[in-house]
Amino acid sequence: MNMLRPFTVQIRREFWEYRGILVWLPLFLLGLITLAGLIFAIGFATGWINVQPSGRADPAQVGRLILAMGSFIYGIFAYALAIYLIQALYSDRSNGSVLFWRSLPVSDTRNVLGKVVTAGLVGPAFVWLVTVATSLLVLVMLALAAGARGAAGFSVFSPLALLGAWGLFAYAILIQFLWWLPYIGWLLFASAAAPRVPFLWAVLPPVIAGFIELIALRSSHLFSFFARHLANMPIGPVAFSWSPTQLNALGFAGSNFDRTTRFLTLPSMWIGVGIGIILIILAIIARRYTATR
Repeated sequence: MNMLRPFTVQIRREFWEYRGILVWLPLFLLGLITLAGLIFAIGFATGWINVQPSGRADPAQVGRLILAMGSFIYGIFAYALAIYLIQALYSDRSNGSVLFWRSLPVSDTRNVLGKVVTAGLVGPAFVWLVTVATSLLVLVMLALAAGARGAAGFSVFSPLALLGAWGLFAYAILIQFLWWLPYIGWLLFASAAAPRVPFLWAVLPPVIAGFIELIALRSSHLFSFFARHLANMPIGPVAFSWSPTQLNALGFAGSNFDRTTRFLTLPSMWIGVGIGIILIILAIIARRYTATR
């Protein structure tokens, strides 16, 4: 427990220092979706929105709604995480806080790994909690609105749909962490090595390499790889492929689970994980030798 304490303290520090990205952004999205749900529920209950409720809620549609909300929150959060990763190690150098952390029993390795865990696991875990809270708030409003129109509104609280959607979303977040590990490693390496303007150091090298291939070889394999790899994400399909036959066993059986698990069988997944680990090691080395710039 004492060995983990510096690590947990560092993660708490990350949440405090970058609370705008890691805390307030998910909470803002919670409020935004809840407000949209409230407006829809009021319009639904008063008949302003011309939707005829059925007798009972379809668990499949409830599950799809939860996963769509979670994917929306996670998608915006992911863009903000890229900013966090680009700034994380560079800011430590620019404001001198790296010297403070070196005065404590916190190694460069632990510091970099703390940022990896924050961006890949702890931050998304908070997004998962926000998704659970958002879905409950929205479903309560929809249930009340449907009840006002004579439907069985609280049938939206199907344990099968709720637990299945929440469980599948948590599982997809874990797979997404592995899928994005090379990007996490690259952004941290750029943040640690860049003498200034880390954003340009993170973006320009792959862009320049892609244009060199385009001009010299008249091919676009590098650009195509990034486009496919970024578009084909584990967290994307779960929001749009939820059907009634896939709700058995709390949503963990059927093609939704299989489609997410399929990423673990792809060679590109484990090649990317290997590249990500190498880049994280390079980020640790770069932090060690550039901290006093």
